[in-house]
Amino acid sequence: MRVSAPLCVVPAWALLVAFTLPGCNGCRKEPPADDDTDPIGVDAEPDPHDIGSWLSMRVMPDGRPAISFYDRTSDALGFAIGTLNDGVVSWSIEQVDSYPDATGLNPGDAGKYSSMAVASDGTVWVVYQDTSNGVLKYAKREKTGAWTIGNADTGGGPSYDSGYWASVAIDPAGNPVAAHYDAAKGSLRVARWTGTAFTAAVVYEGTDYASTDTAVESVSGNAGEYARIAIASDGTEYIAFYDRAWGALRLASGNVGGYSIEVVDDTSDVGQWPDVMVDGASVAIAYHDVSNQDLKLAKGRAGGPWNVETVDSGDHVGADSAIYGTGSEPGIVYFDGANNDMKLARMSGASWALETVGTAGAAVGYHNETVEIDGTRYVASYDYTNRTVWFSALP
Repeated sequence: MRVSAPLCVVPAWALLVAFTLPGCNGCRKEPPADDDTDPIGVDAEPDPHDIGSWLSMRVMPDGRPAISFYDRTSDALGFAIGTLNDGVVSWSIEQVDSYPDATGLNPGDAGKYSSMAVASDGTVWVVYQDTSNGVLKYAKREKTGAWTIGNADTGGGPSYDSGYWASVAIDPAGNPVAAHYDAAKGSLRVARWTGTAFTAAVVYEGTDYASTDTAVESVSGNAGEYARIAIASDGTEYIAFYDRAWGALRLASGNVGGYSIEVVDDTSDVGQWPDVMVDGASVAIAYHDVSNQDLKLAKGRAGGPWNVETVDSGDHVGADSAIYGTGSEPGIVYFDGANNDMKLARMSGASWALETVGTAGAAVGYHNETVEIDGTRYVASYDYTNRTVWFSALP
């Protein structure tokens, strides 16, 4: 339904930064532009340091949390491993790509839409957009801490404009598979590691929306934004994404041999900010209802049918969703745009229990991510007020 939108090896070096846990309205493609909001400093440097947007979080094999993020001060990709001590996390930060060189020159803008996955051997893979060149890049961190950086996919357009909404997962063979949106072609693409490089292909190009209502304009095919990938233990890849032309949430399921594409929900303009959880063949997708500004959840299997429900119908809720398993029902962390805060939805009996888990006085809930460490569920997001990473245990 349409409703009237060359390789290089980088030595790893770290700055240790301690963040003490403290802890724009509506939905947005990214946080507002930099302004004069007081930022935090790094190692007492006088210049502002704005880190944490486009955040992705996973757990290292030794149980420590790790994040990739966009450094808005340097237009660069950062990475950090955290050490937990009595509820306080200290981050050891590594400058990965696009930081100023020894002469102080800025090599370009790279690091937005960062997505990270950690292989069982401890190898870290990050995919992200090189905005200056319009391509999807990757950064691979060896167990030694050395980074290798290269292009993962340039897209299929006559001029490069890809790497949006990058999302990566590790397949059963231990190789990364990355989905992303190619704005030059308005299509969903996937790039997979073959052992020495990434090879890429189109997953879905979208179809034109031909309106039969003279009051509603027809729209050219445009699909693949907000892509999120999850890979089942049998190797089946699931990619949830937004079809802008049709205002629908779609799911691609399959692997290197090809994908099946289906509509999960097209009841209004829906499908932005999806997150996917896979349990065997069962799939759960949390996502944003754009028309009604609600949080929705779809549960089912590839090929349908899908059970769709509204989880929270509050004002301007449902963006930046992060779904996780909790017993027989999922938990969902998401953005409350009316209050610039983070919310949590968990099933209580036959209904959803909703609570705010952000910190008073800080705008959190941007780019939410959640992991479990030693039986405790943690959440991280971008704190727009303090321009840093907000990290906390969930209640």
